[in-house]
Amino acid sequence: EELAIKDGIPEFMKKSIILQTFGVNFRHVCQAENNVIIPPYLSPIPIHNVVSPANGKRDIFVFFRGKMEVHPKNISGQFYSRKVRSTIWHKFSRNRKFYLKRERYDGYQSEIRRSVFCLCPLGWAPWSPRIVESVALGCVPVIIADGIKLPYSETIQWSKISITVAEKDVSKLGKILKHVASTNLTTIQKNLWDPFNRRALLYNENEIKEGDATWQIISSLSHYQEKLLLLHK
Repeated sequence: EELAIKDGIPEFMKKSIILQTFGVNFRHVCQAENNVIIPPYLSPIPIHNVVSPANGKRDIFVFFRGKMEVHPKNISGQFYSRKVRSTIWHKFSRNRKFYLKRERYDGYQSEIRRSVFCLCPLGWAPWSPRIVESVALGCVPVIIADGIKLPYSETIQWSKISITVAEKDVSKLGKILKHVASTNLTTIQKNLWDPFNRRALLYNENEIKEGDATWQIISSLSHYQEKLLLLHK
């Protein structure tokens, strides 16, 4: 990270509009040049093939599957995820409302489909494909990554379809999500299931369809180009 920041964006790219899945709301060399934040690619085929629970209910309250360092004093535990994932594991691994798994599982998207809240903590970078998977499968994303900049923020109303928790408040996740569940969860889920959001974050395999992720990229580039032309007039 430090070496990449020191090197900066190569000169030959500085006249381009850079498409990147990495986005933050603070000054960063990766965003010093013209850029558009886009969602990471996920094949829509597995997403569309995920089967809903037989009873239609979501029996997992809070879900996360991924790397969680058990020993915070290890190098990985000290730096990876800024200790957020370690805190989640140590604080909630024995909480029955939290379904936390550290092992890989190819069918994990079926677990997302069964879940009410899906934790999306930062790893080495703020963004994660989990955010897109959660939206596509109707699980409320719980974004834990200070300063993250989300794709298509001018089009998708992220505040209405996700929960943002500050990294310093990760130990309070239980209380925070319990409060959401008893107040505005139904409204968030209704907004989340708007097909517009899923369409905007998923790429189609063989063609561009109006409103899909590729269409959104072209639209964003078009608007960006118009702004640049106005600036140079």
